Amino acid sequence: MILTKSTISELTEIELIEKAKGDKKFFEPLYKKYYEQVFRLVFSRVQDVDLAGDITSEAFGKALSHLDDYKYKGYPLSAWLARIALNSCYDYFRSQKKQRHVSLENYISHDIVFEIEIEENEKELWLTMLPDVLEKLKPAELELIELRFFEGKSFAEIGYILDITEGNAKTRTYRILKRLKRYFKRSTS
Repeated sequence: MILTKSTISELTEIELIEKAKGDKKFFEPLYKKYYEQVFRLVFSRVQDVDLAGDITSEAFGKALSHLDDYKYKGYPLSAWLARIALNSCYDYFRSQKKQRHVSLENYISHDIVFEIEIEENEKELWLTMLPDVLEKLKPAELELIELRFFEGKSFAEIGYILDITEGNAKTRTYRILKRLKRYFKRSTS
């Protein structure tokens, strides 16, 4: 089959993935479709353009080499790619023995404030304290908060990305939010 724009537009994502398993040239449209999204996910964690490019390339390389293992489970390919990219980030931080720091500059934090149910007159203080509060979270907890509130992922997607159940993703997230609220209340009293 000759790969043309009209051929690509006629294929669903699942069809492209299945064709890419046999002929890697069919992976190119998927790469183009998801590169920026995966790059942003990685960049938000490493805060370095060159490093983010390297890790993103590594993640796509892993995805391509393990494409035969991909099985559609009701989630877009982007969730599978996100899982690979996050694991590549974890590998980087482990190998460099580095701790990651959260930068809220690129995120809108109001969703998390709404979920925590902070009083209206305390919201500005909460937003000011949020970076310090997030630094107290374990990496796995921080990942849940980022995926849910900063990247807008559903609990089902989070579960798939982190290889936990949807219910577990939701339960863990709300437990973390309760702890964050208690921490905020202790800090302001």
